[in-house]
Amino acid sequence: MTVKKTSFDADPSEAEGDEALAVLPQEKKRSWNAGAKDANEVTPSLMRAFAYRLLGRREYSVFELQNRIRQKWPDVDGVDAMAAELLAALQEENLLSDERFVESFVRSRVNRHQGPLKIKAALRGKGVSDSLISMELEARSEEWTDLAAEWLERQHQGPIDFDTKKKLYRRLANRGFTHAQAMDAINRKMSERALLATSCREQGSLLQVQKASSRIPL
Repeated sequence: MTVKKTSFDADPSEAEGDEALAVLPQEKKRSWNAGAKDANEVTPSLMRAFAYRLLGRREYSVFELQNRIRQKWPDVDGVDAMAAELLAALQEENLLSDERFVESFVRSRVNRHQGPLKIKAALRGKGVSDSLISMELEARSEEWTDLAAEWLERQHQGPIDFDTKKKLYRRLANRGFTHAQAMDAINRKMSERALLATSCREQGSLLQVQKASSRIPL
């Protein structure tokens, strides 16, 4: 397979910035080999169109998009150099951003009630730097116990005895919550349910007193 040597900036039909996203629907209607003489030729415009198609669906990390390009053209000499030029251009145009990817990724995983440890491991697999990961996760540091408690409320409505506590702890750990976050969430739920049980007993006792009082003749 061959790489057609042209500059990414040489194609005047390529829109920049926000205008680039506007061409995505049109790009989807074209052949991805447009501009190439045969199916084995790779051109900058073809590679950019492929990147547009992916970025039009969701955010990507730089590492992740680079891997998708390599998978698309695994046997092309010089594809890494062309990809590096494209990735740099896309970042310059603010169409590709690790910061934006991390925000989107963390938000989606939080919506699935996943904890910071699991999210961190997944982001590392996407090639995101530890500094970016830590910044985003620490910005949500006050939310993790609440998130774990919310998941507990959905998953378990009954009383929490010792065996149930161990089971819930394992499930929270598997979802990526730290020891402290899991234990705080479980203990919070146990306290809330103990208070509720006490309140129910008190209301029951009050009701019995009221019934007994109603039987006393005036």
